[in-house]
Amino acid sequence: MSYIDKEKEYIGALKVYLALITALLMGDISATIKLFQNNIFDFTFWMGIVTIVVLAVIFMLLARLMHKKINDLEDL
Repeated sequence: MSYIDKEKEYIGALKVYLALITALLMGDISATIKLFQNNIFDFTFWMGIVTIVVLAVIFMLLARLMHKKINDLEDL
């Protein structure tokens, strides 16, 4: 497998990871909003908030890495 094909596969895998993080974020946000609407501010609500922040940071880091790899393909 050539280097460029390997990089393309890596970018494809990053896209899959981004899709998974997006799905997790959507589910977590909807569940946390439901708890907020029902005025339930227990451990689950606060863990939902923390998880949203952590997943958002992971998403941003993966997206930045993916865009860096895409820009690196230009140089090949």
